Amino acid sequence: MAGWKNGVAAQIKAQSVNAHFTHCHGHALSLAVKDTTSGCKLLRDAMDTTREICKLINLSPKRQEKLEQLKAEMQLDTPGLKVLCPTRWTIRAESYKRILENYDALQLEWDECLEGKLDSEMRARIIGVKAQMESFDYFFALNLGQRIYSHTDNLSKTLQQGKLSAVDGQRNAELVASVLQNMRTDDNFSAFYAVVNSKATEHEIAKPSLPRNRSAPRRFEVGEGEATFPRTCEDRYRRIYFEAIDLSVNAIKSRFEQPGFKAYAEMESLLMNCLNGEDYAAELAFVESEYSGDIDLFQFESQLTLFKAMLPNETYACFRDIYSAYIQLSLGNKCLVSEVEVLMRLILVNPATDAVGERSFSAARRLKSWLRSSMNQCRFNNLAILTVHKERTDAIDLVSVANQFSSLNENRVATFGTFKKEDFDRAH
Repeated sequence: MAGWKNGVAAQIKAQSVNAHFTHCHGHALSLAVKDTTSGCKLLRDAMDTTREICKLINLSPKRQEKLEQLKAEMQLDTPGLKVLCPTRWTIRAESYKRILENYDALQLEWDECLEGKLDSEMRARIIGVKAQMESFDYFFALNLGQRIYSHTDNLSKTLQQGKLSAVDGQRNAELVASVLQNMRTDDNFSAFYAVVNSKATEHEIAKPSLPRNRSAPRRFEVGEGEATFPRTCEDRYRRIYFEAIDLSVNAIKSRFEQPGFKAYAEMESLLMNCLNGEDYAAELAFVESEYSGDIDLFQFESQLTLFKAMLPNETYACFRDIYSAYIQLSLGNKCLVSEVEVLMRLILVNPATDAVGERSFSAARRLKSWLRSSMNQCRFNNLAILTVHKERTDAIDLVSVANQFSSLNENRVATFGTFKKEDFDRAH
């Protein structure tokens, strides 16, 4: 897709030099989280163990029912586990949180499962997750992952909004990266480490310990200095804490620093600087060089002055504020700044994510199942539209639709009669 030689982006660029490619921000963030997880061994192992625990519980009705019984006996009013999914990027922190809330019940369940009759493969899997949950490494990584992924999951949910522009998405990513960077302090780590230690004692988890010092193979050594090893357990986990945050911040920045975004940032800066009374000569020169065929530059420069006079005299922080003020203008005022409207359309034409379009594929899997294999294309398309556009579907008056359906045929009128709102209220 993004290949700079023969990819789709390169072919479109060859046809239209003004087309700027930006990678879907939702996918970029998912790849950034993947880079963070694969780069930190503790996070990577914790992700695998969490996925295994969720599979052992949620894919077995017997173990799932046993977990509910244990929670009832322990008077734990907590929800069940949430399975990690490769296509749902907003449940990582939630999945970790569910395991932490059910930690004691899960440890008891593994003990009871091992007392029963199990095949060798299942016994080995349960023994493996039980040993991991008793180790401080997994518990520390679980809490650290929840802390980092809570920010990335929130950003991922925001980036999947259908009306979010690429500029807004980029700004949100930079904000989350700065928040993660602010967490990289000794005071934040000390407070976090103290809380994790206290919780580990409550769950009767093994005390943290230093592993045996192992030097890297000579072929991987850089320079002639001696290898350094942490002297205390707190120093070791401080390194892991800082490493995970550095990986996440660098991954977000590298994935979101897209060349195509600079064009949209320049256009947004042009409007913001103009309305805020700042110099916008550099941004105007960029628009003149890139979009001279799309915008009448002679009228555009004069319309910028009109545009500033039309809008309220206040400070605009982002493009969303400018667009919200623009749509409040009358039709006559909008016609006066038609070239500025073209610029705003160029900014809005590039969404932050294509998650809205991809939801149709998820809907197709749910709609056309093995039990509905004979569904024709017309009915499938209609159901897909209703599923994808849920907000508009929920706003439909079902009573009027049912009455219209019933009135199309005399047999339907005799069978169903006339529907009333009270009937639907009782049915729901």
